[in-house]
Amino acid sequence: MILCKGKIDAPIQMVKMVLDRCELRLNDQKTKIINAYQDSFDFLGFRFQMRRSPRSGKWYPHTEPSKRSEERIKATVKRLTHRRRTPVSVPDLIDEINYATQGWSAYFHYQHSTKVMARVKWFTEERVRKHLCVRHKVRTRTNGYKRFSTDFLYNKLYLYRIPTYAKWKRAQALQ
Repeated sequence: MILCKGKIDAPIQMVKMVLDRCELRLNDQKTKIINAYQDSFDFLGFRFQMRRSPRSGKWYPHTEPSKRSEERIKATVKRLTHRRRTPVSVPDLIDEINYATQGWSAYFHYQHSTKVMARVKWFTEERVRKHLCVRHKVRTRTNGYKRFSTDFLYNKLYLYRIPTYAKWKRAQALQ
């Protein structure tokens, strides 16, 4: 990844020269040049995009988990709470879900991830609640919310509470 404001020719030539010394080549199929002020790009599970601040009007790098990353954790939670997993004990099920969501949120809990974190948190709560309703034969959604409230999920079952407000921190490489 090369980030530059001006022309791209000189930085690409520099990278090619360094790679030649290491007897490596730049993969033309994977290499793409984009204008970050107009397009976004995904890298290491994050989506990067330059956005204009509504308050100050200044440009800033907007960083949030990519759609693919969000879909993958949701698919994992869905797989863990599938109807076929009803025989698995509730504490074991919650431990597996906590393991997956804790690892995911620890990696992606960064800067502008608040909305994505909130969506994943809501999805996880709903899937666990739905799984418990199937397990205990609770027929209506209203009764499911009454019997398996959010407090019940977090305080009795010890479901991991995914943090929704992201930490504002600098990249670890810059510290």
